Amino acid sequence: METKKIISRSFIAMLFTCAVITGCKKSDDGSAPKPMDDMLQQSESANDQSRVENESNLCMDDANSALQGVSTTRNLESFSFCNIIVDSSQKAIGIIVLNYVGNNCSNTRLRSGSITIQLPYINGVVTRWKELGASITLTFNNYKVTDLSSGKSLIFNGTHTVINVNGGLLINITSGNPIVHKIRANMELTFDDGTNRTWGAARTRTFTVANNTVSASVTGDTTIDNYNNIAMWGTNRNGVSFDIAITTPVVYDVFGGSCLFKPYSGVRVHYKLAHVITVTYGVDSNGDPVTSGCPYGWRANWVNGQGVAKQVVKPY
Repeated sequence: METKKIISRSFIAMLFTCAVITGCKKSDDGSAPKPMDDMLQQSESANDQSRVENESNLCMDDANSALQGVSTTRNLESFSFCNIIVDSSQKAIGIIVLNYVGNNCSNTRLRSGSITIQLPYINGVVTRWKELGASITLTFNNYKVTDLSSGKSLIFNGTHTVINVNGGLLINITSGNPIVHKIRANMELTFDDGTNRTWGAARTRTFTVANNTVSASVTGDTTIDNYNNIAMWGTNRNGVSFDIAITTPVVYDVFGGSCLFKPYSGVRVHYKLAHVITVTYGVDSNGDPVTSGCPYGWRANWVNGQGVAKQVVKPY
């Protein structure tokens, strides 16, 4: 009998220790994550969104480069099309294929797969990309990009439709005449851990030029679940649905500046998660807004289940 009491007390003590020290993980049935994993999961959600949108923008810039022959949107990389084989054999019917066969020019990302660009082809006539209201459809065919510093990969399938709202080419952009691209995307994503998810996007990129520097301002332009300014939605790799709004436009330079592709302002809010995340762009390594020079990265803020304010800062 005494032995049974000792075992029983030991078992209760073990459970108590697990609950206090580790917050023992519940089953993967949608219940709350472990407290010790809160920082990791919130950071991962913000980082995944940043990666997906950045790669999406890079691919649209590659498409722009191919369609106009010369690029002002990806600096030297687009001029030389490093390890991108452009197949224009079907251009007569509005089709151009980008085949990715290696690293980008800066050797930071390894790319494979292809993207098919389709311009409107009606009654034997192809609508040129520079025309007002022209559209392109980008079809991603197992487009895989791997960050060579972290080894993390991301695979895209699905489509992006891009409308050239007021016409014109970025290579010919002039002061006072912005070029506006409206994007609608339906993406099938495979993350580096093998998780497959479907994400949608509805955003607008507005390009302007001043002092020989071309900048892009990104906004969300739809309403979902009563949230305004939504730019992206879907289910994250942990199986939790989300809506992401751009509450303050995300602005960054794409040509001619010294901090290319590093947003120096903007705010995104991740709704519907266990804890709402606010991501602020253009901060230093401490998470404070940068007022001069190039920003370090972005910060994510939220309040955890215990009511404690949390923050993580990530580099671009």
